[in-house]
Amino acid sequence: MKVKHWMVWLAMALVLPREGLTCTTIIVGKGASIDGSIIVARNADAPSAKDWAADFVYHPPSKGGYVVQSRFQNTFSYRMPENLTGYSGLPQPGTGGLSFEEAGFNDYGVGISATETIFSNDRVLKVDPYRKRDGVVEEVIPSILLPQAKSAREGVILLGQLIDRYGSGEGFGIAFVDKDEAWYFENAGGHRWVAVRVPDDAYFVSANQSRIGVIDVADTANVIASRDLVDFAQRNGLFDPQQDKAFNFRKVFGRDNDFDRVYNYPRIVEVQSSFSPDRDNRHREVNDFDDFIKPANKLSVTDVARALSGYYAGTAQDPYTSRNPSATVRPVSVYRAYQSHILQVRPALPMPLAHVQYIDFGISALGIYVPFYWGAKVPESYRQSSVEIDDASALWKFRKVQLLAMQNFPKYQPVVRAAYDKYASDVSARRLAMEKQYLAIYETSPTQAQQLLDQFSLDTANGAVHVAESLQRRIMSDMSNEIDAKYRFHGP
Repeated sequence: MKVKHWMVWLAMALVLPREGLTCTTIIVGKGASIDGSIIVARNADAPSAKDWAADFVYHPPSKGGYVVQSRFQNTFSYRMPENLTGYSGLPQPGTGGLSFEEAGFNDYGVGISATETIFSNDRVLKVDPYRKRDGVVEEVIPSILLPQAKSAREGVILLGQLIDRYGSGEGFGIAFVDKDEAWYFENAGGHRWVAVRVPDDAYFVSANQSRIGVIDVADTANVIASRDLVDFAQRNGLFDPQQDKAFNFRKVFGRDNDFDRVYNYPRIVEVQSSFSPDRDNRHREVNDFDDFIKPANKLSVTDVARALSGYYAGTAQDPYTSRNPSATVRPVSVYRAYQSHILQVRPALPMPLAHVQYIDFGISALGIYVPFYWGAKVPESYRQSSVEIDDASALWKFRKVQLLAMQNFPKYQPVVRAAYDKYASDVSARRLAMEKQYLAIYETSPTQAQQLLDQFSLDTANGAVHVAESLQRRIMSDMSNEIDAKYRFHGP
């Protein structure tokens, strides 16, 4: 069985598109979280660790429209309307700020994480192929939706309209969040799509495979879909209501093969087992994981961060502690991740405190999630990075530590984790005090309150960089001592 899995993994890795081996998404409803937060999170895994970086930027509101177009994936082009709201993003550096923005909040408090790569099955693509040359692709989605969407539901509808008009250039899943709810959107083939509201008392996990299961398109409070979704499936022999009865979106449209079983299933199993330890999903042979699950205990941002940092620690499947790069089971946290993000909405708080975006540059197993409050100042080192290694950007400060630690993961991972966890604990204590002070003054002294938020955000972000710099020096010093001891050449 192990030989078969390895051969399947190798064969599929050779034929999949470059963007096809990426991302893990987690969504938590407000009733499933420890403090009433709605949480959307995703690891943004690049095709490789080379040539990918991210700038954390804010685009101010724009009265005039402009053109958003794909620079790297295809020829898609879209004319934006006038009167656009401001929003944050994580674009690739040197692209004008509108390529692969991946995640952010806008001034209406709507958050988007895009995209989770998924695949339609061959039967679907035969009758409704992707519009690879000019359809909607990951590269442009946040840049189009965030300046326009006034709610999560409106964002879903807008994306659906784009696909209806232009078609999809690839397969993707997208998370939307606002102060009331979270939605998850998946497309199918070139022109079909569906979105489901995440129940308040549940969490949701996706890993490079269609995850939306049984739906009722008549339940418009919880399901939004392309107009002919079910009819299209029936007309083309993809769905037989007499035989299948319930309409299962992923069964009808999604790909499910041996590659998924070794590449995608294990990540679902690990996250669901972490949040719901009583569930035994280890021996699944088909993609029938539950869409939405109530956690055993209510979840925090820290729980989500740990899940996104997972690598099967303490098991035979752990590729890092065992130092086995040939492992066939893919972990959640991989080195080619260039950033991971968590979007937190706390509906009971004023917007600057309610909307927090946590950013972890690089592999999250060796990283730290830095909190950024909405509208607060961001250090220049987080706003300007490069795909080339540099000495100034926060991204490369963190990446250098990760590169060094990966040389001896069993030795250096505990060192890195202890330093970052201690800093995160210190930040958490300071946050409580800062937020209490902010709430006491924001209505009567809004300028002073904003200054408080700005200073906290700047200090916290810069402090994380200082921890990374200290770790780099510590690990390099230790490695230097080891080499010195190894090559002493004492003579005869």
